[in-house]
Amino acid sequence: MVNQGDIVIVDFDPSLGSEQKGKRPGVVVSNDIYHAKTNGFAIVVPITSDRDIKYPLHVNLDSRTKTYGQVMCEQLKTMDTKVRSLKTVEKLPKDLLDKTLK
Repeated sequence: MVNQGDIVIVDFDPSLGSEQKGKRPGVVVSNDIYHAKTNGFAIVVPITSDRDIKYPLHVNLDSRTKTYGQVMCEQLKTMDTKVRSLKTVEKLPKDLLDKTLK
């Protein structure tokens, strides 16, 4: 099971329009209470590797993470962890998680 603040690799497809597509990193923003009450669903926010985007809802990752890019806080996606493969690769530092959750 995933935990809030985990950076995971997950396939965001199927996606439409300007939604982030494909296999990419994302941050789990839902907490353990949500995971338990929804029987294994998790809310994940995608990470884009494009650091040139200037958007007020993006949170830049820094040198404390191996993952490079920006957390796209506007693109929340609910995922069923029982059927989607979410592979945890690292933990988002607490201050960046706090910014992501605001």
